[in-house]
Amino acid sequence: MATSLWATFLGNEACFYKVTIDMNTSVASSYTDASSNHHVVNEFADIVPVVSGRIGERETNVVSGTSLHKALGVATRMTDWIKRRIGEYGFKEGLDYIIVENLRSPNLSSSKSRQQISHEYMTTLDMAKELAMVERSEQGRAIRRYFIQCEEALQLTAPEVAARYRRKLKARIGVANLFKPMCSALESVRAEQGKATQSHHYSNESNMISRIVLGGLTAKQWAGMNGVVGDPRDSMNAEQLEHLSYLESTNITLLDMGMDYPQRKVELTRLSQRWMARRLGS
Repeated sequence: MATSLWATFLGNEACFYKVTIDMNTSVASSYTDASSNHHVVNEFADIVPVVSGRIGERETNVVSGTSLHKALGVATRMTDWIKRRIGEYGFKEGLDYIIVENLRSPNLSSSKSRQQISHEYMTTLDMAKELAMVERSEQGRAIRRYFIQCEEALQLTAPEVAARYRRKLKARIGVANLFKPMCSALESVRAEQGKATQSHHYSNESNMISRIVLGGLTAKQWAGMNGVVGDPRDSMNAEQLEHLSYLESTNITLLDMGMDYPQRKVELTRLSQRWMARRLGS
């Protein structure tokens, strides 16, 4: 008999894999209670549960690869199937999915049997939707609709969680929109001074701001310490992203004012402290 995967998630292994699952926030279960009209949710909520959790340092909705594989009716062995799909569609471990060790209890009828370790793939809801879609089957289409309805359920049953996701998305887009203008401002200032801008000049600006936000760490160092795979900014929380946006926007202004690197570093540090004090005050 297999040890419960959710028990594995909630035990000591959770810290090692940086995963936390709160079964009380099961989106599928909440939605089933909230609206009996959505038959697709009622049909699949038990066999493919969608729960709130973390992959890497990112809050997300999580789906069991084994449950999804079974519901899709795929004939190929589960691990072969998901490994093939990962290779075909470029899913990234730590970003789109994680692998969790699941301990199976020994067969008590056999004196030679020992505990066995199996591996479970836990995927983001987005990855699960893609996996369902590419199967091009009736089950795949139905399960994909179910996942979409689970996202809609989040709006109904946990509006504060949905608002947190929206805030983070807005902050992430804001950071992405400011980085290139900041690099352009740096390049323009250096061109006026007759200086060429090399790649390390851009990274110096980015690292300066990251160190202010992340307690002296560059984004790369922060990602390494937190087991983050992929772009570190994808795993930062909304407050960190908003802080980065504020400093990048301010840095553009300081560059336009003609401040050199040491002056900007001092001013950005001062303004960062004021920004954080205001946040704490509110």
